[in-house]
Amino acid sequence: MLAVVIAFICGAGLVLGLASLPGAVGLALLAAAAALCARAGWRLPCALLCGFLLAAGHGRGALARDWPCERDREQVEFDATVLAPAVRWPGRLDLELGVGAAERARGLPPRLRLSWYEPTALPQPGERWAFSARLRCRSGLANPGGHDRELSLLRAGIGATGYVSSGSAPLRRAAAGWRAPLERARSAVALGIDAATAEGRSSGVLQGLSVGLRATIPDDLEAAFAATGTAHLIAISGMHVTAFALVLLWASRGLFRWLATPAWSGRWPLAQAGLVLALTAGYALLAGASVPTVRTAVMVALALAVRLARRHAAGIDVLALAALLLVAADPLVVSSVGFWLSFVAVAALLQAGDPARGGLRVIRAFTLAQAVVTLALTPVLLAAFNAVSLVSPLAIAIAIPFFSFVLLPLTLLGLALTPLWPAAADATWRGLAALLDACWPPLLALAAQPWAVLHPPAAPAWLVLAALVAALAAVLLPAGVFRIAAFTTLAALLLRAPDRPAAGAFELTVLDVGQGLATVLRTARHTMVFDSGPGWRGGGSAARYSIIPFLRAQGLRRIDTLVISHDDLDHAGGSAELLAAFVPHTVLGPARIERARPCVVGESWRWDGVTVTVIHPRSGETWGKNDGSCALLVEGAGGRALLLADPETRAERAMLADRREQLAAALVLVPHHGSASSSSADFVRAVAPRAALVSAGFGNRWGMPRAEVVERWQAAGATVFSTASQGALTVLVDPVLGPGPVRAQRVCSPRWWHRPGRAGRDAGRLSCAPHVGDHPGRRPSHVADPSLLGRGSGHHSRAAVDPAGKAGDSQRAHRPRRQAGRDPHPD
Repeated sequence: MLAVVIAFICGAGLVLGLASLPGAVGLALLAAAAALCARAGWRLPCALLCGFLLAAGHGRGALARDWPCERDREQVEFDATVLAPAVRWPGRLDLELGVGAAERARGLPPRLRLSWYEPTALPQPGERWAFSARLRCRSGLANPGGHDRELSLLRAGIGATGYVSSGSAPLRRAAAGWRAPLERARSAVALGIDAATAEGRSSGVLQGLSVGLRATIPDDLEAAFAATGTAHLIAISGMHVTAFALVLLWASRGLFRWLATPAWSGRWPLAQAGLVLALTAGYALLAGASVPTVRTAVMVALALAVRLARRHAAGIDVLALAALLLVAADPLVVSSVGFWLSFVAVAALLQAGDPARGGLRVIRAFTLAQAVVTLALTPVLLAAFNAVSLVSPLAIAIAIPFFSFVLLPLTLLGLALTPLWPAAADATWRGLAALLDACWPPLLALAAQPWAVLHPPAAPAWLVLAALVAALAAVLLPAGVFRIAAFTTLAALLLRAPDRPAAGAFELTVLDVGQGLATVLRTARHTMVFDSGPGWRGGGSAARYSIIPFLRAQGLRRIDTLVISHDDLDHAGGSAELLAAFVPHTVLGPARIERARPCVVGESWRWDGVTVTVIHPRSGETWGKNDGSCALLVEGAGGRALLLADPETRAERAMLADRREQLAAALVLVPHHGSASSSSADFVRAVAPRAALVSAGFGNRWGMPRAEVVERWQAAGATVFSTASQGALTVLVDPVLGPGPVRAQRVCSPRWWHRPGRAGRDAGRLSCAPHVGDHPGRRPSHVADPSLLGRGSGHHSRAAVDPAGKAGDSQRAHRPRRQAGRDPHPD
């Protein structure tokens, strides 16, 4: 049984590694192969093929319901029903909506997510509203080590995002009536907690514990929970549902004994099981139906069925059957971190054995169980978050008793009192909030320790998979050889040295941060970050969701120099978070940036054979914000790179007058995201790069990079690359070979749910090695098609080049890491 389930799940998981889904003919051949395996009695190959077929078919159906990128930013008027409690951000609401058959006939996806800025009402679940909105196709940011927002939206069934059009307030068509009663109950509990606690710091935690809504948890607490390994305790988890079911069993046993009559004696077990199952399932739905809660509800149902049948089933078999049912119902659940954390943790606990009784035996059993769970979960945590908490054993040893015996019972009490005695429920929430407020200072202090979290460099997929298999084998088949293999592979994961450029070389990465700029320069022993990306309305920034994860994935623990070119939100929006996370040694930038001193022309520093020089702004003059942005020249033995932020024509003329001979560079960050107000013809001719790298947002309102700007750079001999179409762009400048090929994240890591995987006839011609920095003497290919660059709806770059010098369509998509419903990316 266990082997068959694992094979089925592995089959579904294999689909996640595909760049494109098999067509109808391929699926038919695989179905025939599965039938032959079933006929021959080959259970494991049959299960593997069945899991693959189910996941591939599910994926094809999900993609068919997507809003097409050819209609990106299209203004649409439609009616929709609110499906879930609104997620409230400062100055913004995020709404999950479902549309009816009439709207689906017009091409709208069944489920979509809208942002409403400066809202004038709070739509409730079940209500029907009329919207006028601009819809965006499913998108995300594409960076090494970053969260895959497109996959998260696909898994949630969201076929389009968008925003309510300015000046067009939604109109309520109908009240909730009978629609969405559980979601309305969740919203009512959350609003009641807000009112009772005056929206204090613990309000979001209580909402997470009671109804699974965690969007309002303060960022510092969210980070502390992650750093201390206690994040699973502040949301409704399997522990909550298990406790709820056990209380129901105890209470219902007494109830049915009290109501006992001879005529009903044979039906008591069935009635009791039905009552417990119905209420447990209702609680799991009230909690938002997360993977751990659904897994526990399914296990409760299976355990009750086994009990009614008077059979015996091992806990691991019940767990395996629950996993099989969940994956069969939704194959994409295998891409959820919560799925692996939940099932692997429970499997490890089951194999750890029953807890001992009495004195030190309890402590020993608890310690052993935590060690087994830590061993099993470490590969999962590294694959998902590239982090392992070193303080989690201490934090969990304190937190689990507190949550189990104090917080959880009082939370369930508050939930029970909400419909029966609201005043008592409010008093319960206030008391819990006061209790939690006293817990946060020590938790924050523990999380703030520099050794609290280990961030090893991101490991290759094969090593992570090997570590997971070895850890599971050590847990499920406790033999010495498996334990040695598990500890060896875990040590290889945790102790890997980061990959760095060689002495004299430098690596430049232009991160995909949407409409903004963030660039990372790495030498053999030093790191510089040039601009910190945008901050977003309603909260969040590219630093948190793109830059910091990228730096962690590279195994970097410090930033030597942070340069903020100027004080625009799309360049300086994440500076505070970068400063807090890495505490750079040197900060150059505007006066408002903490510890910053201004850029001074002529200032330079040399790292590992690479020199960085400030070449603008000229001192003694008054500059506008854009023209006064700092510009840097990076020089190594293999070539130069010119790092520009938002200089416009006046600043370009000043640089030409002051240092024309220094502007020639192999690589250039195209100024002002490819705006028509920059990249003057004289300036472009003076730089004459091999590769021009553009940082711009997909489908941005300004049409950047502008077609005429792309043409100018091409005419000067450059191949143009854009984060808008290809994600993060990385170039290594070798001291001997010069600039290497540009590595584009979306080209090199395609998946079928990403835009390149759906690009159509040219998708197979995308390449990770375009000829940009060939050997000296070879002319680079200039292939960007200006008619396809940055023109808003549905237009994408043709800037990826295959080894034969041919162009391939490359498309782009956008990325938090947060729980479902908490989407920091405004559309």
